[in-house]
Amino acid sequence: MTIFLSNDDVRTLLPMDECIDLMEQVFRDEADGKAVNLPRQHLPLPKGFHRTVQGIAEGFGVYGMKTYGSDRRPNAPNRTRYLVLLYSLETGALDAIVDARDLGQIRTGAVSGLATRHMAREDAATLGIIGTGWEARAQIAAMNVVRNISHVKAYSRSAENRESFSAEMREKHGLDVDPVDSAEEAVRDVDILVTITGANEPVMQGEWLEAGMHVNGIGATGTNRRELDVEAVRRADLVAVENMEQSRIDSGELLYAEKEGAFDWSRAVALADIVVGNAAGRPSAEAITQFNALGVGTEDLAAAAIVYRKAIERGIGNELAMM
Repeated sequence: MTIFLSNDDVRTLLPMDECIDLMEQVFRDEADGKAVNLPRQHLPLPKGFHRTVQGIAEGFGVYGMKTYGSDRRPNAPNRTRYLVLLYSLETGALDAIVDARDLGQIRTGAVSGLATRHMAREDAATLGIIGTGWEARAQIAAMNVVRNISHVKAYSRSAENRESFSAEMREKHGLDVDPVDSAEEAVRDVDILVTITGANEPVMQGEWLEAGMHVNGIGATGTNRRELDVEAVRRADLVAVENMEQSRIDSGELLYAEKEGAFDWSRAVALADIVVGNAAGRPSAEAITQFNALGVGTEDLAAAAIVYRKAIERGIGNELAMM
């Protein structure tokens, strides 16, 4: 039996605190050799894009892929659609097709939360965020789980958007959230910084960073995209990545910094090594740490696997007629 699980189902079955713990297990499994992630595949469509990430999450008994694409023509009726195809390692059966827009939002926030749990100072309490779009909401939720956040500064180019975002986050999380007028103001005097934008050019300057900060660079997911400038990468005492092979192919920020002589891959550490204690997540209280995210297949597959198991237990989902 194959079932379809909607975004509504995912939101019901995947709370942020549970997803962060789930991501911890994903990276522990990777360190133990129980995970396979293949580099993201790109189809160069003439009027859009299509990407696929594949993997095996052995610890969760599943394999499969996340696939997503978008029509970039002006006024195109369909925007990006994300789907996870979840297969059983034991039987090879297609257990579920999962709408993965909200799953990806929650999972992306959870991975940032996991990195912050292991890399930010224990007493980190102030947060700056650049970007107030749909995915930024999960970032706030995740930071609030792993640290006792007392104050948030939010910036985006649209004053209306950052003000409505701040009001929403205040109401939802009971946090002190202030919209600010510049990216620099969002960075100054905070313990944790998140960049989660659609920018192709840097929105954060390394000269703004201060000792002891932790930076989550989340939005730039491709060779032609950067949120952090070269100086931000240069100043990082530790750079953590989800997957070394994927980062060497797709991390525009790190590849550009390498080209400019500001970064060497010997400085990069796999998040899995930090999670299991093979590498320190924070060299010192004064260190500037950076997590550079792209997303890998096992994260989505593990999240989909847990959603699927809960759905079966609760009788949620729509059965699909499969040949």
